[in-house]
Amino acid sequence: MLLSGCALGSGDKEVVKECILPQDQAGTLTARWKVTAVPIALQQGAFSAEETQAIVAAADTWNTFYASSLGMAAIDYGDPANPRTSTAARPANLCAGGILTGTEFKGSIVIYKYKTWPYPEAADVIAFTKTCKSAGNPLPFFFMAVMELNYQKFFSAGRKAPDLQSIVLHELGHVMGLDHSCEKSPGDKVVPNCTSAGMNQEYATASMYPVFGFDAYGLGEQKRTLNRNDQGRANCLYQDAVAQ
Repeated sequence: MLLSGCALGSGDKEVVKECILPQDQAGTLTARWKVTAVPIALQQGAFSAEETQAIVAAADTWNTFYASSLGMAAIDYGDPANPRTSTAARPANLCAGGILTGTEFKGSIVIYKYKTWPYPEAADVIAFTKTCKSAGNPLPFFFMAVMELNYQKFFSAGRKAPDLQSIVLHELGHVMGLDHSCEKSPGDKVVPNCTSAGMNQEYATASMYPVFGFDAYGLGEQKRTLNRNDQGRANCLYQDAVAQ
């Protein structure tokens, strides 16, 4: 989930190849896929060439990272020159079905563009990634997911313009299994409080920080790289699976 707000962005050139999960982020791993690469598809006819390029670039960032860190294929979007599309409607009951049967994908995670945002109670959310999980050890396993982009309040003429590549990079982090680097209201989860004065600043500069800022012209900040905190946590999701 992404909320409009203020944050700084930065990235690291050196690739982290170890699982690094700080103690205060113990509750920030959601689930993982039994197999990868995870197939994604763009809602057919919804995205311009420029938007498609931004989505592909975000996926490539995850693919480049995981290939370097774990030798793993992360996200499959099909042909780079003609990324996979889908005409499938968003399921009314998301978790009634799935895209994974056993260890074989039968469908794709569809990225939807909504010009009428179906979540009025969350009007300020730029995007949602919704997932379905089954029991697993040490983490649950995903079997279904969708990504939804709010083109009613954002991205369109006269509205704030988030950096789509940065937004999709963040959402694909959720697709792979990362929760936010911190939360404003952590509740009972072992998750850092974003408002804490003593919080590690790597959590704030991470792609998975829950807030994206805008300048005076309404242009969204760019976070197009994965910092050390993103990378270290992301390795924890799949390191043992790759080692088997």
